[in-house]
Amino acid sequence: MKRSQKTMISLFMLTLGFVLAASPAQAEAKVTLNPSSLTVVGTQCPAFFKCPPVKRNLLVKTNEVITDLQVITLDLNRADSTTIVPTSAIRLALPNQSVQPKQPLTFPVEFDFNKIRSGEYSGQLLVVYDNGELSVPVIVRLKDHWFFPLLVLLLGVGLGIGVSAYRNDGMPRDEIIVQVGRIRTQIQADPELAQSFQGKIARHLIDVETTLTNKRWDEAQKAVVQAQAVWDKWRKEREDWLALVNYLSELFDSLESLNSNAPYVQEVRSQLENAKRQAADKEATQKFREDLDRLRQQIAWYKQSQAKLDQFNTLRNELTQLVPDKDEFLRRISQGLQNDLDQLSPTDKKFTDDWHQKVNNAIDELDKEIKQQSVTETKDTQITARDANYTTPPTLPNPVPEVISAQTNSKQAARNIYWFNWLSYAIAVGLLAGAGFGQLYANQPMFGANGPSDYFSLLAWGFGAEASRDAIAKVVRDWKLPGLK
Repeated sequence: MKRSQKTMISLFMLTLGFVLAASPAQAEAKVTLNPSSLTVVGTQCPAFFKCPPVKRNLLVKTNEVITDLQVITLDLNRADSTTIVPTSAIRLALPNQSVQPKQPLTFPVEFDFNKIRSGEYSGQLLVVYDNGELSVPVIVRLKDHWFFPLLVLLLGVGLGIGVSAYRNDGMPRDEIIVQVGRIRTQIQADPELAQSFQGKIARHLIDVETTLTNKRWDEAQKAVVQAQAVWDKWRKEREDWLALVNYLSELFDSLESLNSNAPYVQEVRSQLENAKRQAADKEATQKFREDLDRLRQQIAWYKQSQAKLDQFNTLRNELTQLVPDKDEFLRRISQGLQNDLDQLSPTDKKFTDDWHQKVNNAIDELDKEIKQQSVTETKDTQITARDANYTTPPTLPNPVPEVISAQTNSKQAARNIYWFNWLSYAIAVGLLAGAGFGQLYANQPMFGANGPSDYFSLLAWGFGAEASRDAIAKVVRDWKLPGLK
């Protein structure tokens, strides 16, 4: 009995030893793959380009000889099941179909992403051999090529810059140009517009052109407002302005009968020219009328004075007939009075009064001498001298302005500003595009998987980033800090 128990125990221990010895061999895998799964991150090949395939290596190890090794490729499905990476896009090249222990086999797995849409694809590779099979999970994350996303982002930033530039520069310029066009149309519709008004409006419009060229929008707008104000002033009192301008022409005509070489006449003509040129500078027609009336009085005074001198010459001729010896003496007096009259200033009332007193005294002297020489002719001669009627110019209706010198615009360093603007835009585009490209494309392994929506996101980001930059820049400029403009 004891002997049988010992035998049973021995058999049990022997069996247990065999089991324990066999367990490690059964626990150890015959075939291992490294890596155990494949994750491929790639970039889609753009159209009309041929891109090289993405290669990954798979290593097969075994502790036993395996034969009939095969790797079977399966379609990789996208998460939304709308498209696949076909088996034709996955290429394998097994160097041989058997693997020896301690002689691992490495073979390449190539993924051809030409004509494959972006997205995340998943599937597996089956490794089949004579005594079993293994599966290798495969994940492919594919995004669009960087060229078109960058182009769309730059387009968005460019659109934003274009809108900001138009809002800051183009829109004010176009609004001013529309107003200028409206003024020009109204002017062309009125052929009787006085030259003074035409000239002043033209000067304001030249200021508009200059300030628009230098992008001084506020000054350009002020010049447009001034041009419009001149035009409105003409329209409000158009009939009165026309009457005064016509009367001004009559005053010019009245100078034709006077000595054009006389300084007095030249000064009056100069004042008439100023009145004609400066008419648009007057606040109202009444001011213009007052100036024209003053000029009329100056012309009338000269004509009256010339008539007075003619009266002296008439008496001189009478006395010369009676006393021929005094002809030369009286001629010199007449010439002196004429020279004094021509040299007078229309605005110097004291000298004009003195000249009148002087010629009146000379007439009285001649009158007395004629009376002494011929008692019979004295009365008639005196009546002729005293009762001479002098023609005076008609009264005037309206006013005249003063000369306003044209304002000159300083030259700017155009080349420096040109390059500064371009450099500023280049920096803005580079920074904004770089930030958006990194955030929306570089950090997104599956960019393009959502189709146009990903590109619209880039476009909107670029546009919004530039709009935000422009708004912030405006706020900072409104602070009017030193160095900011």
